[in-house]
Amino acid sequence: MSVTRNFVLLVALGGVLTLVASLFEFHGTIFLLWNLLIFAFLGVDALLTPSAKAFNVRRGAEDTLYFKAENEVVFYVYNASNQYLEIQGKDDSRRFFTVLAEDLVHFVPPKSEQTFSYITVPSKRGSFLFSKIFLRYKGVLGLCMKYAALPNPIEFKVYPNIRDLSKYRLLVQKNRKLPQGEKAVRQYGMGAEFESLRSYVDGDDYRKINWQATARENKLMVNNYQIERNQPVYIMLDVGRPMSYTVNGYKKLDYAINAALILTDIVNQQGDKAGLMVFDASVQAHLSPGQGAGHRNQLMETLYNVRDNRLTADYEGAFQTLCERQKRRSLVFIFTDFEILEEAQDLIAHMAWLKKRHLPIVVFMANEGLNRLTAQPVHKQFDQVLKDTATEFQTERKNIFRSLNAMGIPNVESSAEDFALSAVNRYLMLSKH
Repeated sequence: MSVTRNFVLLVALGGVLTLVASLFEFHGTIFLLWNLLIFAFLGVDALLTPSAKAFNVRRGAEDTLYFKAENEVVFYVYNASNQYLEIQGKDDSRRFFTVLAEDLVHFVPPKSEQTFSYITVPSKRGSFLFSKIFLRYKGVLGLCMKYAALPNPIEFKVYPNIRDLSKYRLLVQKNRKLPQGEKAVRQYGMGAEFESLRSYVDGDDYRKINWQATARENKLMVNNYQIERNQPVYIMLDVGRPMSYTVNGYKKLDYAINAALILTDIVNQQGDKAGLMVFDASVQAHLSPGQGAGHRNQLMETLYNVRDNRLTADYEGAFQTLCERQKRRSLVFIFTDFEILEEAQDLIAHMAWLKKRHLPIVVFMANEGLNRLTAQPVHKQFDQVLKDTATEFQTERKNIFRSLNAMGIPNVESSAEDFALSAVNRYLMLSKH
């Protein structure tokens, strides 16, 4: 219990009265009587004001929050006493929850319940236990302030923010509603279904040469392929060291997880099945291709608590596991990045093996810090050293992309903010119309 400002003002008023009374002989008596009086009222206020036992609290039914989004949290306070009380509520505080607005001060009549709420933005995914609700309320006479800490545990699950799915679904709808007379553009070379024959051009994969047609036409002919219909789509999500770095205040992994959920949703909207593999030095989670509300819930439960780490991704082990569990040829989106060239070389070394069994597409997250270093003006010699080093690394990074292109493996480098959009656009380019 503490005292209110009203009590402090009364004490101050007593001081003024004592000062005035000092002109007379009875100022000591005035001081004593005044303090006895206000402390007596304080004691009466403490006795009349209900204790913590007079309150019941309950929470709203919603225990799901969304990462980087505004979420309303609601709880209810029931005043079982016979007193009309001004109550201020407060939820358990957490480091990763920013409160933007709150409606937490209410006058609660006797035998009544009042709604308390606040808007919070979680800055981290995962599971968080909120144990208590705290109340602070004025005494009946307004002199004392009492406190109550009422146990009311809830486990909030902070899921990736998928509230923007509607705009991506709209993107798909626009892609499917082609203007009358316009033909759908087929993407050749990635699928396993034969489409047509055409003449060989430099750079074509020799494995696609049709020798019977070549003998018949007396010139090299190659097979065109289109994307298989109803082809499974896998997202392989690297959660190793490169994805643990921060971009614009958030982990790269958070952007990748959001992109994975959006892409799986679009895949399902298109009528295809989506699967998931989470890996670092080992496979952390696997979800077979599927669709529907139940499958979407499984994806959310798998991804909401995924953590980044400082391990190096084992691409060979992840690719082998995928091929063991997914026999049917599939589109495979690999969400990854690299900070050292050895990691990228390891990816390339095993990509040819994966391509024999599946159709891989690699989506890299751009190194924005590297881009800033190469673009910054030079003021000092040290700045030039940094810029030269960054330029060299960026050149080698581009060589990695060229190596993948030479192998016939599509790859995209995207900023963190556009990561989901780049993956969706690439899928739409490759998917059936």
